Amino acid sequence: MGESGLVTACRGIRLLPVAIVCWGVSASPLNAQASLPQLADTVLYERLDLYDPVTGEFAGSEETYWAPDGRRLRLDVRDATGASTLLFYLGHDALGRESNGRYFESDPFEPWFERFSYSADGRMRTTTYVLPDGGEGDRTESDLDESGREVFKRYYRADGSRYGEEDVNWNDDGTSAGWEFRYLERADVAAFTYDYQAVEAGGWTHRLRLRNGEPERLEVRTVWRAGAERPFPTGARFAPDAVSTDGSETSPSFTSDARTMVFARYGDDWALKEPFIARLGSGGWSVAELDFGPVYNLSIAPDGASIIFARSVGEARTLHRVRREGEGWSRPEDLSSHFGLAGSYPLLTTEGDLYVYDVNGPRGEGIYFAPRRGDGFAPAEPTYIPESGDAFDAWVGRTGGPLLMTRCFDATCASGPTNGVWLIDTASDSERKLANVPYAWGVQPVEALGLFVFTDGEDILALPLSVVMPEGSSHAHGVESGAEGAR
Repeated sequence: MGESGLVTACRGIRLLPVAIVCWGVSASPLNAQASLPQLADTVLYERLDLYDPVTGEFAGSEETYWAPDGRRLRLDVRDATGASTLLFYLGHDALGRESNGRYFESDPFEPWFERFSYSADGRMRTTTYVLPDGGEGDRTESDLDESGREVFKRYYRADGSRYGEEDVNWNDDGTSAGWEFRYLERADVAAFTYDYQAVEAGGWTHRLRLRNGEPERLEVRTVWRAGAERPFPTGARFAPDAVSTDGSETSPSFTSDARTMVFARYGDDWALKEPFIARLGSGGWSVAELDFGPVYNLSIAPDGASIIFARSVGEARTLHRVRREGEGWSRPEDLSSHFGLAGSYPLLTTEGDLYVYDVNGPRGEGIYFAPRRGDGFAPAEPTYIPESGDAFDAWVGRTGGPLLMTRCFDATCASGPTNGVWLIDTASDSERKLANVPYAWGVQPVEALGLFVFTDGEDILALPLSVVMPEGSSHAHGVESGAEGAR
């Protein structure tokens, strides 16, 4: 659908993907009952998470629901906060083809309507938009191929005048290749083209959408099929080709404004990682190697003024600090020697206090807390020692606030009912596992980008913060948004 047609059909949703919002990517099969997929192959749910390709910021999502017989039932478009901006419901005829649509935007009690009709041979579908008084508005005629997919579209106003046309393109594996819309009577904007890049064959998970050759958004796909367990949302590779590469990255940590991050990259030896810093500029994320490696893991202070890192030598874990000096960093300071601190997975709060995981802690393995004392730290005291399993790599927004941490209760540490990311509130003695995150570590809410960032040990990944923490995101749990300086 063209941009002007989008406004008519979807009542001003200008920022949404034309083909998906108005159901223009594909049509129902020509003979729906004969060609419905088998139950085991049927997609019940598809989610597209949308990200800015330059910054990585979460932009919103689109969720589509299907019946077990393959009929599309509903589309739910949400903004970056998780608030619904469009609800679209579909009805079907006796052949299982889409016959009518009802959609809601700002007012959940005032629906808009559209009607679908088909030619005698089933190779053309007409979408007619119904006006509030019941009259007919603009319409779109879609030519369908033998699979029922749209391949060419014609756009008409209510008075019958034709104002645009569109070619819809497909890859050989059946995935969308994009579309090109052309105005028939406008000289200022003659046409615009959308293309998809980096689509994996078949069940793709990541693809880049370009508008007139310029990257517009990154789409990350999660699919739930009949007969399968509902999957975790697919994590987006953060800053692909800059931060997340073909190598192995871990230990992500952001400053409070989300303009700077540090991370580590490793090869054959997990204990010997090289530290990197990335800065967000107008052209995206630029990455430079830091000169104090190797490290075991690291984090940057919320204000970006210092970096705490751990080193691993045999069974020992020592802690070190570098401080910002002009455009560079100071020589490393040995915190273990100066203040008697030990451990790994360090975290600095906005108050300057230190949380650390100590596998050999004096009170047992767990999370320890060392309050700031002048230019250094007081001795570390236990703040969370698990009764069973492992608990490590904590993140906290403010000193004394709820702790996000990774917990593992068995030898596999595979995602499951217990293994995963937990929110522990020691003040209220409450804890719960985050349901929408797989087993991961290095977790951090990055509210400035609307992201929940983590690592699986191979890539630095992100999920929408509104999905991971839907109850008001981090604020609902006492995690301050201005303290994203730890992992």
